[in-house]
Order: sequence, then structure tokens, then C-alpha cells
Amino acid sequence: MSFRVLISAFLIALSLTNICSAADGKVELLEQLGKKIPLDLEFTDSDGSQLQLKQLINQPTVLVPVYFNCRNVCNVMLGGLSAVLPDVKLTPAKDYNVIAFSFDPSETPAMAAHSKKTFLTAMQSPTFPPQAWRFLTGKQENILKLTDSLGYYFMKEKDDFLHPVAAVVVSADGTIIRYLIGQRFSAIDLSMAILEASEGRIGKPLQKALQFCFSYDPEGRKYVFNLMRVSATVILLTLGSFLLFLILGGRKKKK
Repeated sequence: MSFRVLISAFLIALSLTNICSAADGKVELLEQLGKKIPLDLEFTDSDGSQLQLKQLINQPTVLVPVYFNCRNVCNVMLGGLSAVLPDVKLTPAKDYNVIAFSFDPSETPAMAAHSKKTFLTAMQSPTFPPQAWRFLTGKQENILKLTDSLGYYFMKEKDDFLHPVAAVVVSADGTIIRYLIGQRFSAIDLSMAILEASEGRIGKPLQKALQFCFSYDPEGRKYVFNLMRVSATVILLTLGSFLLFLILGGRKKKK
């Protein structure tokens, strides 16, 4: 392989990674561990009452960004929560709270109330206090301030949204403790994140590789393995190593 061909391949691989970044740069999750969310933001509860986040977040809280009219991943995630919350060996409304908030400003408290009824019913746990799981709607300004503080970026596409699939666990003072990635969480992962939040222990950013290797498929409305991006990265690393080998080899010959 000639040096010119090698450089051309390197530039092609670099352009592939740039194309990938531009394609899904508007829908991403940038972890903000250790930072605080603004607790003075006002949202509307499913019963129509106006509440500030500081009235709801006074203990470890699981924040779940969704939109209630979602026909796919949001409902799967909320359904997964309704299945796993009864298995969390902590006391809801005492040890932790859950807040599902809509990032669609056009959604109404009535839609939030419908979702709350649906997933509390699906939980099949009469002892779970309804006040421990809030369903909120809000104005666009407050929604964006909250999602920006979480590093949660989404965009609207026609009647739907392209968005990350994740929940965020915060402590009683609004400090971001851990991100839970995906549509379903295990009871142990959720319990550990809540315990970390109660102790103020900030989790490690373990999701960077996932965010890099996976991208959102708008047709399937799910995250898929981004083969192009990963392949381009492997090519870049290989070519970079080979270039370094050639440069060092040339220096040794001169000596």
C-alpha cells in the first residue's frame, strides 16, 4: 500500500465519522453527572395542580423523560418501570419518588392522567402510593431548561420525536447521580442507583461507549448498532497505527 493510498483511506474514514456525527448529533445524551437540575421550574401534575420540582424532589428521584402519545419506546419503558418497581426493596414515597415528564409541550394533564392510570393499573400493586409516581406536563421553556440540564437532547419529526431512551436518578437536592440507559431496568440497578442518590455517591459515566456505538433508528424507533461509525473508527485506529509505524520505521533507518 502506497503512502498516498494510505492517506486517502485515512481521509475517507475520517469523513465517515463526521457524517455519522452530523446525522445523529441532534439526538444525544450527554451525561451531566454531579451537576444540579433547576428545582425552581414549574410543571403541571396529572391532577392539574401547578408544582415546582423542589416540591416533588425532596428525596432520591427517578426522572423519566417521555412523551405520553409515544406509540413505542416510551410506553415500553414506562411499562418496564411498572413491572420492576414492585420488586425494588425500598419504600416508595419515603425512600424514593418517580417522575415521568413529557417533553412535548402540547400534551395535557388529561393525557398525563391517562398514562398514570394505565401504568399504575399495570403495576398491579395496590400498596404502591400514587403520589410516589408523578406524571407531569409543562411549558416548552421549562421543559427545555430541564432537559438541557440533564444533557438530554431530542428533536421533533412530524408527529413524533426522536429522543434518547434513558432515565436519570437525582438526589434530594437535584444532583444528577446516575443515568439508566435503555427501555428496561433491573430491580437491582434501580435500587443501587436510588441508594447511591440517598448517599450522594455519583455514579461513573459507563454509557459513553453505548452512546458512541448505537444510534437511533427513526423507522424502527429504537437504538441500533452503528456499524458505519464503529467501522470507520476501527479503520482510523488501524491506519493511524500504521502511519506511526512507518514514521518510526523511517526514523530508525535514518539513524
